[in-house]
Amino acid sequence: STLNAHYTAPVVVSAIYEAVERLGFKHGRVLEPAAGIGHFFGLMPAEMSARSRLTGIELDPLTANIARKLYPDADIRTQGFESAALVDNSFDLAVSNVPFGDYKVADPQFDGQNFLVHDYFFAKGMEKVKPGGLMVFITSKGTLDKVNSSLRDYLHERAAFVGAIRLPNSAFRQNANTEVTADIVFL
Repeated sequence: STLNAHYTAPVVVSAIYEAVERLGFKHGRVLEPAAGIGHFFGLMPAEMSARSRLTGIELDPLTANIARKLYPDADIRTQGFESAALVDNSFDLAVSNVPFGDYKVADPQFDGQNFLVHDYFFAKGMEKVKPGGLMVFITSKGTLDKVNSSLRDYLHERAAFVGAIRLPNSAFRQNANTEVTADIVFL
């Protein structure tokens, strides 16, 4: 999992929460399907955090244990998102910097869709967010730019596109030592 262990800059996480609040989310059930050490939990506004139930999924055991120690009130699960037993339509907000790459996740529910890992997180995340909820994911520019529209078509049938912000390719240079063009997608 260390190939995808790119931690999100606090300024990006804080900006996401400012946008989420402007879009009307105040508190509720929050899912972080690629939690890492929990930056999205740690940087959540205090009032929002105090009134929310937090669930984090993290594949890497060491990283999950760090998140569990940092956020003892959160439900941190050490497993892949594909293995997480989560009720569909049960979260008010799903927020994450999802893993991205040119590989697929084995999940019988989505195997027929042939989604790459970042697209898989969108599809699976959408199943977990309740109607009227928000999903805000940081992803590679490939999610919005690629010629194959199957994920966008899939999401269009299930969600309203609220907006997207393209980050400069230097947004993750300082804290993740990587240069990649990424988007924040709001559904």
